[in-house]
Amino acid sequence: MNALEKLEKSIEPFGEKSSLQKDTISQFSENLRSLHSYKIFGNNLLAVPAELIIEGDEEEFEKPFRFLSDEDELKTFEDEFREEIPDEFIQIGSLYGATEIVLLNKHRNTIHIFHVQDICDLDWLQYKLQEEICTFDVFIENLRPQTVSCLINLSNYTQYEMFEIRNETDLFDGTDLRSFSNREEAWTEYYKLVDNAIKDKFEFHYAPQKVLDRFSN
Repeated sequence: MNALEKLEKSIEPFGEKSSLQKDTISQFSENLRSLHSYKIFGNNLLAVPAELIIEGDEEEFEKPFRFLSDEDELKTFEDEFREEIPDEFIQIGSLYGATEIVLLNKHRNTIHIFHVQDICDLDWLQYKLQEEICTFDVFIENLRPQTVSCLINLSNYTQYEMFEIRNETDLFDGTDLRSFSNREEAWTEYYKLVDNAIKDKFEFHYAPQKVLDRFSN
């Protein structure tokens, strides 16, 4: 089972098929065409470990990621950013919904990430286009099911609660890392923390789809 097959299985039953048109996909390089044959698309499903982007950064939470799967989003990228970004870069997805754009350099097979506001600082943007995060293959190997939740106080955006499952049985809350004997115990405590945050009038900013579904009522 390859990395994409494992990824597809790990996010069942929430993963969706790509909604990009076949003509669009046919213009991609082989590795991207292959990616679009798996049900790995949709929001609130995947994440990238923070240390992949900033090596050794163990205090940061994983970063929610989604693959690009929308013709309008692809057009928006071309309309708003293409003038400043060379043609060898292709958008493959984004972090945190759409605030950070994930690019593939199709000539070097490397991953690059820039913030949408970087378009106002072209020197900084060019630096990010020159400095890769990793190779495409390493990026795919490191993708994992999203476990991080962020809940915020809508009356005071400086107040928030975040939780993440690490290594299946460790629960990180930004301060403490607690270990449990199995993943069920870790998720039970995770749900308690989310429930307590909701009772304190915090609301979801982002979370895994299974967590959103659990607390939708």
